[in-house]
Amino acid sequence: MPSQSLFSGSIATLQKTLNIGSLRHKVLTANIANIDTPNYKAFEVVMEDELKKNGRPSHPIQLTRTRPEHLPGRHQSATNVKVKAADPPALNFRADGNTVDLDKTMGKLAENTILYRAAAQIIKRKFQGLKNVIQGGK
Repeated sequence: MPSQSLFSGSIATLQKTLNIGSLRHKVLTANIANIDTPNYKAFEVVMEDELKKNGRPSHPIQLTRTRPEHLPGRHQSATNVKVKAADPPALNFRADGNTVDLDKTMGKLAENTILYRAAAQIIKRKFQGLKNVIQGGK
């Protein structure tokens, strides 16, 4: 069993999840830090919308096995994660032009923390399982 297959499935997905969670945390805390900054526009991490818009590429890159010893290639989908200005709230009662909604931002931050911790616990269990296998179940 090649070592590549050990880390190319769920662990790679969890790694991307942790990276996105970390970026989302940075963006949300920057929004909170700038809550009193006049004309500050809130930002958000966009992933799901971009994936829905773009979908799968019409012509994915195909790998070619030039030798029989080569492992077959697997299609890796790239995750388009972007930081963009958040849509301004429908009712903004602030006269200074700031678009940060503290309640919504704190809710998103709490949700992001729960998802990040869950992914970290899952990847921790995966590595504990691998360690257990390496040590022979001791």
